[in-house]
Amino acid sequence: MPWRPPAALSLGDEVADTAGRAWRFEGPWNRLAFDGAPTGAGPEWPLILLTRDRAPCSHADAEAVAASTATGSHQGTVRQWTSLTD
Repeated sequence: MPWRPPAALSLGDEVADTAGRAWRFEGPWNRLAFDGAPTGAGPEWPLILLTRDRAPCSHADAEAVAASTATGSHQGTVRQWTSLTD
């Protein structure tokens, strides 16, 4: 399943989801789960930004990611994008 992340994420960002899994954002439709398990339906929102550019993230960047994933879900975003692109 593709992952179209919120606009607050940048290439290479590492995040944790509410299910306790860590992920790396590798592009608009690509993500990697660190645990090696199947990615399934994708990360469970909200997301917590862990690193940016392989360094601890700033408080402002962490807040932006948390705010952009505070409501909704990965699956909801996929449905929205699919409906727009048919």
